Amino acid sequence: MEEEELLGIIAQMPRETDHWDFKREWYKQDDKGSMLADIINFVNTAHHDDCYIIIGVDEETQKIVGVEDNEYTLNRQQLQDYLRKIPFAQNWYPETDVERFNVEGHKVDVITIFNSDNIPIFLTREVKRKGTPLKPGIIYARSSDSNAPSDRSVSDEQMERLWKKRFRLDVSVYDRYQYLLKHPNEWTKIISNAGRENFIYTKDPNFVIKSGELREDKNLHYESFAMSEFNIRIYRFQIELYYGQTVIRDDFDVPLDDGSYEIVVPMVGYIYLGGEHEPRSYTYYLKDDFPYLLTQFINSFNGKPHWRANWEKVEEDVVIFQNESEHKYYEELFKKMYVDENRDKLSPSKSELEVVKSKIKASGWRKIDGDLDRLASQLMKEHKVVQAIKKLQEEKRMIAEDRTASLDFSN
Repeated sequence: MEEEELLGIIAQMPRETDHWDFKREWYKQDDKGSMLADIINFVNTAHHDDCYIIIGVDEETQKIVGVEDNEYTLNRQQLQDYLRKIPFAQNWYPETDVERFNVEGHKVDVITIFNSDNIPIFLTREVKRKGTPLKPGIIYARSSDSNAPSDRSVSDEQMERLWKKRFRLDVSVYDRYQYLLKHPNEWTKIISNAGRENFIYTKDPNFVIKSGELREDKNLHYESFAMSEFNIRIYRFQIELYYGQTVIRDDFDVPLDDGSYEIVVPMVGYIYLGGEHEPRSYTYYLKDDFPYLLTQFINSFNGKPHWRANWEKVEEDVVIFQNESEHKYYEELFKKMYVDENRDKLSPSKSELEVVKSKIKASGWRKIDGDLDRLASQLMKEHKVVQAIKKLQEEKRMIAEDRTASLDFSN
C-alpha cells in the first residue's frame, strides 16, 4: 500500500466498505479467530482489488490512536505462519502482508489481503473464536461494510458473483485474456503447416494466439530495449490474439540472443519535463498488461531453461512497473528528481556514445539506416532514463524494507 492511499482511506472515517475496515487495536491472542473471520470475508469479495484492515484508528472518535501500546502485533511472517495452520479447503490460504506507517505522530499497521480469483474459500474444520465459532463449509463473504452472518453462507446472488469472479466471467474479454496468459499450463502449443506457433486455450478454444510473419515494414530497427544484447538490431514478427474469429489485439514478437528467447516489444513512455526541456522517452513493461504477460507466456513454451538468465538483460534495459498507478508515480518522481540539478546525469558521455556506436556498427549498420551519432545519442538517452527510474525504484524498495524491519518481531 502507498502512504497516499492509506491517508485517503483514513480521511473517509468512519466510512467502511468491502475494501477496508478500521480497528482500534490488534486482535488479542485469544481471539485470533475474529481476525481470521475478517480475512476470510475480505478474500471472498466479488471485486478484483486488494483489501485492508487498518489498525490503530478509532472510527468512533475518528482519531489516530496508534499501535504503540499493542502487545499482540504481528508481522508479515507471523501472520502467514498463523494462516498456514488454518484448515482451509484445498490447502490454500490467503496471501497477506503487514506494513507499518507513521500517521500524525502514531504508528498505524495495515494488513493487506491480496486479491485472489481462487474463491470462494472456506474451512474444513471448525475454528473457535469469541462468540460463534467459524463453521466448516460455510461461505463467509464481505458485502458493503459488513461481514456475512456467522451461522450461514451468503445469498445465492452473492455466491454467483463469487463464482463469476473465479472464472473471470464478470470482466471483459481483454481482462480474461490477461488472466489466462498467467496460466500457460492450461494452453496447448500447435505448430501450423506453415511452421508457425499457435496456442489454444484448452478450456475454451475461442482463445487462440497466432504467430504471424516477419514484418518487413517494421524491421531493421535499433532499439534501446536491446542495449544489453550483442546484436541490437531487431526483427519484428506479428503476433495476434483471437477470440473466435476476431482479432482483439496484435503485438510484435522480437527474437533476441540469436533466437534463444523472445520478447514482445515494450511500451514507450514519454516524460514531458516542461519549459525548454526536451521530452524524454524510455521503454517499460506493466506487469498486468499484454506485452509483459505475452513475453512471459511465450517463453514458458520455448523449452530453453536459460531464457530467464537472458531475461536479466531485458531487465537492465526496460523499466518494469507493477501497474499503471506505479508507472505514473515514478514518472512524476523522475520529473522532480531530474528536471533541474540532476539533469546532467541524463546526458550520455562521449565514451558511452562510442560504445553504443560500436554496437550499432557490429549489428550491421549502414548509412541508409540514418545518422550514426544521432542514433547512438537517442538510444543512450533512453537507456539513461531507464537507469534513473530503476535507481528510484531501488531506493523506494530499500525504504519499504526498512519500514517492514521496524515492526515489532517480539511476538
